[in-house]
Amino acid sequence: MSFGSFVGILFIYYIGYKIGNTIYKTPLINFVTAVSLACLFYKYSFSISFFLFAFFVYSLISVSVVDYFHRIIPTVFPILMLIFGIFFSIFNVSLGDNIFFRFLHSLFGVFVGAGSLFIISFLGDLIYKKEVIGFGDVKLMAGVGAFIGCQKVLFAIFIAAVLAGIVGFILILIGKITRKDYIPFGPFLSAGSFLMIFLPQPSVLLDIFFLFETQLFAKLLGA
Repeated sequence: MSFGSFVGILFIYYIGYKIGNTIYKTPLINFVTAVSLACLFYKYSFSISFFLFAFFVYSLISVSVVDYFHRIIPTVFPILMLIFGIFFSIFNVSLGDNIFFRFLHSLFGVFVGAGSLFIISFLGDLIYKKEVIGFGDVKLMAGVGAFIGCQKVLFAIFIAAVLAGIVGFILILIGKITRKDYIPFGPFLSAGSFLMIFLPQPSVLLDIFFLFETQLFAKLLGA
């Protein structure tokens, strides 16, 4: 890494720390915001993608904080994410090389993100006779889909569900909550969405997984 890049990361880290302080004045939020922006800068440097995803990360952290403390997701963040995600999709290199494909990928991401969570919410209400996923989560994933596309938004939901299950199990195990208690899903959706910025397309991840699985079975069978 060049000296200039290192200085840039430190500068962005400092800016992120200050931005985190405006979101919620706790050392944890400041640190998370600073590290998130530093990681974005390391990936995109000073580019349109960096500023686009900096807004994306700012929105995810803000949504997570509000949902954690107040059990609600402000509509303004998903709407702005949806508008910015679609409008600036032609500059979003993570959606593909072709400009028209980027726009379609973003647009489909909105419907896939919102639609998949809406179906899960509907089935949850039908089975458990109570609200399992709030409509705020549905709107959030519509905005997320506009940024990361239709494939990654599904995987982000999967990661969020796994993380929520692990954390929920641990909290129940140590007696902090019961099975009937509500855990805000927004922070987990945000975490899954953030991770998908840096992970490859799910199809590539699945290819890697199946290749590893094939090699593992071959070794176990002595092939």
